[in-house]
Amino acid sequence: MSTAAQAPELATQWSSNIIWTRMSTCQAPGTDINGDNLWDKTTDGCYVSDYYVSTGTSNYVTGKCGSGYPIKGDNVNCRSGPGTSYSVVKQYNKGQDVSITCQAPGTDINGDNLWDKTTDGCYVSDYYVSTGTSNYVTGQCGGGSGGGSGGGGNLPGLDATQSSHARAIIAETKRENLGHQGCLAAIATAITESGILIYANSNVPDSFNYPYDAVGSDYDSVGIFQQRVSYYPDIAADMDPARSAQQFFAVMVTISGWQTMNIGDLCQEVQKSAYPDRYQENVPAAQAICAADGY
Repeated sequence: MSTAAQAPELATQWSSNIIWTRMSTCQAPGTDINGDNLWDKTTDGCYVSDYYVSTGTSNYVTGKCGSGYPIKGDNVNCRSGPGTSYSVVKQYNKGQDVSITCQAPGTDINGDNLWDKTTDGCYVSDYYVSTGTSNYVTGQCGGGSGGGSGGGGNLPGLDATQSSHARAIIAETKRENLGHQGCLAAIATAITESGILIYANSNVPDSFNYPYDAVGSDYDSVGIFQQRVSYYPDIAADMDPARSAQQFFAVMVTISGWQTMNIGDLCQEVQKSAYPDRYQENVPAAQAICAADGY
């Protein structure tokens, strides 16, 4: 090929009459060869025109060299956690490149249960990211190795479901930059109110339209924070770990001195519980959980 100098550097000569199937590490645009302008960087460290590689398409099948992986859907949601029950943080456009920091198992989307955490700090279904595989292409979020079954392991004293919810709450704490104090207040409240489980309520029929872990009947209280629908009428938010945390924080930050207040007192100021002393009892557990997930 005489076009190599105009395309990504080609260090190895390839026979043009053979279709090669080599492992591509990434792809980059270059000289157009018969309608295909992609070049595939192989594990040998050199580039070959995608036209001569049997990828089955002239589109990306892996990440762009020196960049991220292209989004392959329109208006793809990036969420606060690895699943469709988590709140939408932002959306990506088709063809937009995203860089993946880690991956975690979550809601299955068309046979792919991995979710990719991007450098924007949110999770997008791997099904909508052109990684070229439904398997791990990077490490598991939370420090696990690719291919494991958990979402980074369980947090102290919690099972997998509780850990997933707690991570969504902590992710929202980080997104809002509310620090250690915010994390302790939210997690201590979540432990006290629900054991960090999403509760539907038999008095609120609409609450059963959303994912839930248990059923209660206390007034019109729903979700992890037992937020009463009469005060928090957005049931979809009440039943979502991250969005219900947003509602908790929206009240918390209006409280004078919240940054230095005793945690139990702060929780009570937000929740207005008939049992104000319960929150402080769960602060040590909240300390361990927050510390295990970065606080």
